[in-house]
Amino acid sequence: MSSRLEPKYGLFTAISLVIGQVIGSGIFFKVDDVLFAAQGNILAGLLGFVFVGVSVVFAAASMANYAEIFPKDGGILNYVEYRFGKKSAAFVGWMYLSLFYPLLTAVLFTVSGIYIAHLLAEFTAFKPTFLHYSLIGFFNLCLFLGMNIFRPKSSGIFQQLTTVIKLIPLIFIASLGILSIAQGNVTEANAFTNATTNLSSDQSLWLLVAASFIPISFAFDGWYIATQLSGEIRNSEKNLPKALIIGTLTVLLVYVLYYCGIVLRMDSSDILELKDTYITEFSRKIAAKSGAVLIQVFVIISVLGTSNGLLLASTRVPYQFYNLENSRKFLKLGKVNEKTNTPINSAVLAFVVIVFYLVLYYLTNTLPFFTEINYDISAIPIAFIYMVNGALFVGLLSLIKKDIFKGNRFFKYFMAVTAILGVVIVLIGTATAQNGISYIFISVIYFLVGFLFVNSRN
Repeated sequence: MSSRLEPKYGLFTAISLVIGQVIGSGIFFKVDDVLFAAQGNILAGLLGFVFVGVSVVFAAASMANYAEIFPKDGGILNYVEYRFGKKSAAFVGWMYLSLFYPLLTAVLFTVSGIYIAHLLAEFTAFKPTFLHYSLIGFFNLCLFLGMNIFRPKSSGIFQQLTTVIKLIPLIFIASLGILSIAQGNVTEANAFTNATTNLSSDQSLWLLVAASFIPISFAFDGWYIATQLSGEIRNSEKNLPKALIIGTLTVLLVYVLYYCGIVLRMDSSDILELKDTYITEFSRKIAAKSGAVLIQVFVIISVLGTSNGLLLASTRVPYQFYNLENSRKFLKLGKVNEKTNTPINSAVLAFVVIVFYLVLYYLTNTLPFFTEINYDISAIPIAFIYMVNGALFVGLLSLIKKDIFKGNRFFKYFMAVTAILGVVIVLIGTATAQNGISYIFISVIYFLVGFLFVNSRN
């Protein structure tokens, strides 16, 4: 058995991982949440997308500094170890293994089940329920796990194809927004200018913008996941930083234009009522049933591409945790299969944890105790990863002062400070949001459990 993962992915695959992990992991099922947070104000949502998007680009550019000097396996785990020590890296690795990656992967596979179930409902009398979503998600999980273990190169090819394919509906819908603006074909109710004049006396536009940051942050989340595969990217010290910056810039542009395409053609009240299925009705409105079916197919491919990328990273996390100096060794997670060059024990453990979260996500979306308070377990890992990234950005400041990195020092300071401000805004928003304190508290509980899996030695 080998214990090393060989470089197998090029620059385009790295870029596709960045774009693919962001697009599809939020934009299709978070627009309604953005408008809900902004109380239906479409201008507040637009400004939120711009502010968060710019912050993410600066965050990616700042993280690229670490990627240049640490091109090996582990990504952010290596960055944390370099800046804060081996024990800190072990705790972050534990959080990745037990909470962050498996939970988000379970959510995304369930979302794939949502869209597949509603596509099937277009042709049958079948009325989908959350149980159907979960079962389809489980089937997809098993299918893609097999591909990642036994056909890892096929998984990389699928990632590239889905990145290209998923941009098609986004670009199409974005073009509708551009045409609407250019031709003046926007109803008064859907115009951005109307959003500024229809604020009630107890509303502040900027407070609504700030309220939209949380769901938008989820929509932009995932860009850093490509760092987990840094050891498998060829010429990683050059290709990974390029991928982070090019990928996030592309996502920012596409997201802003997509959002315009949706809200300029569909009333915010309709989006709020339809929730996650708004894209189906939007497609039917602009392209009849055949167009709705086609766009749904593209959306499904998009979500599956994101799910596959998350699963790809998830199957590596136990392997990376095992190889950390301060981690407790169990289940031979560090072994790599010589034939497929994949860590199979690591992948199996990841699968078991993901299935646990599939069940938990089903329960929190069906039991009245959770649904009555709009509890969203997918928000739990977001607070954690923003705290980790924020600490890394703060850690950059002293490194930049020491001229550790190449490039203009002032520009690097500016990007790092902007990234830190973005993290602070998101964490404040999380703490003040509904159920926000509980999300942070649960992350702390997971961290404390980590003492059982992390060696106390320095």
